[in-house]
Amino acid sequence: MSKELIKEEELKETVVYQPKIENKKSVSFVWVLPLIVLGVLAWIAYESYTKKGTNITVVFKSAEGLKENVTPLEYKGLQLGKVTKISMHEDLKSVKVNILVNSDVARYVANEGSEFWIKKPTVSLTKISGLSTLISGHKIELSPKFRSQDEYNQGRYKDYFEGLDTQPNDDLDSDGYYISLIANDKDNVEIGTPIFYNKYQIGEIVSKEFRYEKVFLSAYIYDKFNYLVNKSSKFVMNDALKVNYGASGLNIEFGSLYSALVGGITVLTSNKDDAKIEKDEVFQIYAKKDDLKKKEYFFINFKDVNGIEQNTPIIFKGVEIGKIIEVALNKDVLNTKAYVYEEYKYLLTNRTKFFVEVPTISFDGVKNLGNIIKGNFVSLEYKKGEFSNNFMAINKKDLTKNSNNIKIELLSENLNSISDKSKVYYKNIEIGRVDEYVLTPDFKNVKITILIDEKYKDLVNDHNLFYDMSSKLVELKNLNLNINFSGIEPLLNGAIALVGEKRENSKLTKKEFKLYSSFKDVEKLKRVYNTGFIVEANFNNNFEIKPDMAIVYKNQEIGFVKDIKFDDKNSKVNLFIYNEFKKYITNKSKFYKKGVVNLKASLSGVLFEVDNFTSLIEGSIHLDNSLSTPSSQHEIFANEDEMKNSVNSITIVFDDVEGVQENFSQLTYKGVNVGKVTNVRLNEKQKVEVKALIYDDFASFAKEGTVYYLKKPKISLQEVSNVGSTIMAVNIGVIKSESTNYQTRFQGVENQPSLDKSHFGTVFKIEDATASSVNVDAPVYYKNVQIGKVSKIDLSDDGSKVIVDCLIYDKYVKLIRKNSEFYDISGFEMKFSIFSGSKIESNTFTSLLKGGLVVVTPYEYEQIANPNDRFTLNKTLREDWKSISPSIK
Repeated sequence: MSKELIKEEELKETVVYQPKIENKKSVSFVWVLPLIVLGVLAWIAYESYTKKGTNITVVFKSAEGLKENVTPLEYKGLQLGKVTKISMHEDLKSVKVNILVNSDVARYVANEGSEFWIKKPTVSLTKISGLSTLISGHKIELSPKFRSQDEYNQGRYKDYFEGLDTQPNDDLDSDGYYISLIANDKDNVEIGTPIFYNKYQIGEIVSKEFRYEKVFLSAYIYDKFNYLVNKSSKFVMNDALKVNYGASGLNIEFGSLYSALVGGITVLTSNKDDAKIEKDEVFQIYAKKDDLKKKEYFFINFKDVNGIEQNTPIIFKGVEIGKIIEVALNKDVLNTKAYVYEEYKYLLTNRTKFFVEVPTISFDGVKNLGNIIKGNFVSLEYKKGEFSNNFMAINKKDLTKNSNNIKIELLSENLNSISDKSKVYYKNIEIGRVDEYVLTPDFKNVKITILIDEKYKDLVNDHNLFYDMSSKLVELKNLNLNINFSGIEPLLNGAIALVGEKRENSKLTKKEFKLYSSFKDVEKLKRVYNTGFIVEANFNNNFEIKPDMAIVYKNQEIGFVKDIKFDDKNSKVNLFIYNEFKKYITNKSKFYKKGVVNLKASLSGVLFEVDNFTSLIEGSIHLDNSLSTPSSQHEIFANEDEMKNSVNSITIVFDDVEGVQENFSQLTYKGVNVGKVTNVRLNEKQKVEVKALIYDDFASFAKEGTVYYLKKPKISLQEVSNVGSTIMAVNIGVIKSESTNYQTRFQGVENQPSLDKSHFGTVFKIEDATASSVNVDAPVYYKNVQIGKVSKIDLSDDGSKVIVDCLIYDKYVKLIRKNSEFYDISGFEMKFSIFSGSKIESNTFTSLLKGGLVVVTPYEYEQIANPNDRFTLNKTLREDWKSISPSIK
């Protein structure tokens, strides 16, 4: 058998394996894991059962700010449980809040000694607290009644509670200084309201409770301020914004913006050494400081009056002394109860009269402005007498009826604007009033009865004149304008004026006077009664003077034009001067007419002058004593300028005065107007003569050598001056002279002259062989600072040289020394070189166009130069000029 067959047979044989037998344990590890899970679950169930907690129910009036599963129950910041459910109470007026209390504190919380209240955030201008509740909502706070472990152990289990509105007093710190207060019925005080002493916070309201129909508050005073509050303290609400409106008007009261926003309570302590307040003592909160004052109560009855109601003030001489507190209507009489502060009790006498003040509005002013806002108020007239607490108010008008008043009757053709509100004036001072008016028996006139106050009785005599201040505001008759205006109040309410001076040995025997229709009617009569003397004066006929024109001196009428004697050349006028003004008429007195309106206009402006009221009607004659030149006879001038021209005028002769205008061209000295041009005319030599008036100090400008020149406009790169003269009047400049010789006629020059010395500066002369590029008004520099200018360029007397006048301003004259050097910097300098290139130099843009000079003073400088010194103009500026910098003193 081959080997291959043997192997094949061996492969086909069946192989049998014997099993391996091993011993196994009786319990499998697979059952251990379920046992562990069961143990964990049992432990969790045990923990859940033991820590499940206790459910309690608290009833609150509102659930505002509370959230299920969010709002915590806390005590001193420690969370004791959580709100689990909020539902309506069976009474439908409150809510039930279910709280799950942690089991470890359940016996302390679910106890009959527990109280619960809702903690809300406090945000005000003085305090911010409970801010966490702004995010998480409100919190429910526990306030335990029992404070020891024994008390808790003795307490009984309870799971249903009535919630409190605010934090209970028992929850306050036993060691703190707490004060019990009762709020008044006018103010709502909340927890957190600050308590102030002298506007500084010393405490706050910490609790609020409603008991016995009163609001009880607990105020906590900070420890360091305990000494400020004691039994002598009073508690007053801060004055916040209060608005009341009623028959007595709009009443607005506020203390300060801070009080209006914050509110608060102010403590007033009269005795710092008084005893501390006990916890069971209760103090009243007053609505305002006024409630602290002692008051005297009394009664006032009113008839025929409106605008009196509760809180109407009683004011005496501008001071509020009391108030109406109760008002009741009894038939036609208004019965009121009022009070005055005890310090004013003396005003309540049987001779005191009460009356109602009402606002009076007119264009002349506002009386009793306060009661336009507050309404009417009660005032009084006080007279000594016995005490009384019952009064009948009277009409204010009845106060003026005094048996000692002077009664006068006036007859008028018309009543016009006169009424029972009309007053009687003397020189615009109220001296009486209209009492009544009736028609005369023949019905042709009106009889007006007036009462003059007793203190003005000496003014009244048989020579008095009366006129209606309110009738015929404007009357035009025969081209004669009559304006009868003395104020808005007489125009609105009517008024009567008394005219006449107090006279010796003159008494009132007449009982009836005529009432004239206007002041102009009585003016002529008034002048008849005055004594005086006649002053004769001349005037030319270039202007008009009328009889009865007023003569005025310093806004006071001193006389009038009595009559005029006309002549075709010069007329004469008699001036009647009242005796009391005789001392003002001297040989130096001058008169001039002041017209109705003085109007002059040109491109330079408008002159518009209106004198006093008398002049507005017809013009007036004015007396002037300011001029010192005496006259042999008096003269009336057409106007004030003509009067002054007669003594304070100079004449300046020019070749041409283009731009000079009468009354608008001014004489100026150092920029100040010292006079004005009053007349411009051609003389017989075809020269222009300018007459000018000097305002003041005439003698200093009327001197020989004084220079007058035209200040024509200059416009250049260096200077813009007198530019207004291009469209307005050309002024005349003045350079004063030191001469003592008097002169009033001068030769004017066209431009500002070159003088060695003037108020502009000092002139130094620089000589040049030929004319340079320097022009008039070219600047003169020192270290690139302009110290002057070229004022004139001219030939020398022999014509061999050019003389350049340099005006150096006064403040820089000390820089010019006898050895100073002047250089011409006009135009520009150009240097050209093949190797170094080209160079162009120019000092300033102005010197490029207009020219200019530079002054260089060496270190070894000599004495200050004077106008007689001569300097040579150098054409090329030395290269080191910028480095030369001497200290010149």
